Amino acid sequence: MSKRIEKDRRSVKRLRPEEIEAVIIDTVFEDLLEHGFRAVTVESISAKTGIAKTSIYRRWPNKAAMVMEAFLFKIGPGIEFPRKSSYVESIRLQMLALAKAFRGPFGSMIKALLGEAQFDAELAEAFRTRWITPRREAAKEVIQSAIRNKELRSDVNLDETLDALYGWLYYRLMIGSGPLSDACVREIFSAVLDGLRVRKD
Repeated sequence: MSKRIEKDRRSVKRLRPEEIEAVIIDTVFEDLLEHGFRAVTVESISAKTGIAKTSIYRRWPNKAAMVMEAFLFKIGPGIEFPRKSSYVESIRLQMLALAKAFRGPFGSMIKALLGEAQFDAELAEAFRTRWITPRREAAKEVIQSAIRNKELRSDVNLDETLDALYGWLYYRLMIGSGPLSDACVREIFSAVLDGLRVRKD
């Protein structure tokens, strides 16, 4: 347990609500990295932080929701679509950021969570509603903006394009069939989007 978490545990009664939530999230994330999803429980987090289980349940309905909150809080800021004058360029940069995250601890965590989700309905629902669906909707908005900006053709199929751009990342992460390198990102990005660009004759 980190020194900050240990310090906060001793003074938990003096913490503000947002500080209590931060302590919980930090503890959950550390336990996920060190021990995996199965080892994390509301009871263990309560014991380690000194925060009552009732206080934890007021914030999250179950363990899966709590775990996803911690995961998203840590990974979220680094994989958003950056604001660029070109929406297509924003997609490329976001793909590079996601691949980089997948090559590190976050990738190992996603792989573990996806594996556990096959046997845990609450985790599967949390992963789908908190991670997959919001990511796809955000990506769709960027592609639609690229279409409106006349960077991509108007007949682009959003779902098929997203599957082609991102599906290989998850496949290689889970199966280990190939690298998740920047070079691979650039190759897939070009293979998918070059044919969908508006031709400027």
